[in-house]
Amino acid sequence: MSGQLKDLSRLKQPGRAGTGLVKISYGVHNLEVAIAGKSVGEVRQALKEPLNIDPRALALVNGREAKASHILKADEQLEFVRLAGEKGL
Repeated sequence: MSGQLKDLSRLKQPGRAGTGLVKISYGVHNLEVAIAGKSVGEVRQALKEPLNIDPRALALVNGREAKASHILKADEQLEFVRLAGEKGL
């Protein structure tokens, strides 16, 4: 696990009930990490290199497009996706 991801998972919101787990996926990569309380933008930044997330990939939370400022809640699913038909660089 990358140092950035470890740092993200350590910074849980104080006093939050439950585990704070969020499911994250991009391509073949699937993670379940305790990062509830972090924004989509923070997670993208922390995982862009370890998961090789394309900067043009859309962020979806529970299947709906989400802004970088969206704060993740426990049991949500964050997906980074490329639209069908897009070519790589």
